[in-house]
Amino acid sequence: MPEKLAIGIDFGGTKILAGVVNLETGRLVGTGKKKTRYPHEQDDLIKRIIAVIDEALAESGTDIKQISGIGIGAAGMVNRQKGIILNAVNLGLTELPLVEPLSSYYGLPCKLGNDVEVATLGELHFGAGRNCDHFICIFVGTGIGSGIVINSKLYHGASGTAGEVGHMVLVPYGRTCGCGGMGCLETYASRTAIAKYIVQEIARGADSQVREKIDPNKGILRSKSIQHAIETKDELVVRAVTDAARFMGIGLANIVNMLNPKKIILGGGLVEAVDYYFQTAQHEAKTKSLKIASKKLEIVKAELGDYAGIVGASLLVKND
Repeated sequence: MPEKLAIGIDFGGTKILAGVVNLETGRLVGTGKKKTRYPHEQDDLIKRIIAVIDEALAESGTDIKQISGIGIGAAGMVNRQKGIILNAVNLGLTELPLVEPLSSYYGLPCKLGNDVEVATLGELHFGAGRNCDHFICIFVGTGIGSGIVINSKLYHGASGTAGEVGHMVLVPYGRTCGCGGMGCLETYASRTAIAKYIVQEIARGADSQVREKIDPNKGILRSKSIQHAIETKDELVVRAVTDAARFMGIGLANIVNMLNPKKIILGGGLVEAVDYYFQTAQHEAKTKSLKIASKKLEIVKAELGDYAGIVGASLLVKND
């Protein structure tokens, strides 16, 4: 019996990943990858996504005729019915159609979801969320987003934007966020927030081994560089990560107190690479949340890694 295959696309703030996925097992048959490029023009963007899909097809040795559909997970708020990115702060995109151009090009059904929402779907079926009916998946990277699972189903909210925990206000009138608000969790606990803090402190005269590895204009610092600095006890980086992780822990405590999940799954490049961030956030969440709400709570790492978004996006085809 032939494999039932679909294409999953993870369209994030730093990279576009695509994969040919076995829908029954979650196994990746082939993958493709390109950096997310700025500025975004629709034609250029669609061409880049097509190039990544074709790369994944070529690596897998799969003909497009063997593919049952295409699923896309895109950063930001999306209109699932119309297949449009409504607003993606970290991508600089508004009202961008994705589904129609790709569906027309390949002659296949195409579905769109939020990137963290689809990664949550991947963890639900094939990762750390297996056999768990109430959990929250939170991914930390360029920004912070989450997917909410209630009674083993994704919860979308009244207008389809549930899970924007990165824009939970932790510090009234605090740092300005890309969403237009102030004091959002994302501005304190994301990898971007860590990098910006380090850039500011270096500009004030602080020293750090990541001085040459950080982009002072874009505020980009790789998770692996952060981890290496932690291992060598770089004072500035340790302080930046500690502060960010504590803010994340407070955010998690708020979620625990409100939703009382069985499990919180943390993922994304920063969590995977920097165990100190995960452990600090975990400890802070446990100590700051209500005792009864957190008594049986598990806080664990995501299991699917970089490919959670690809696997989950492909499942949109199966679960629509």
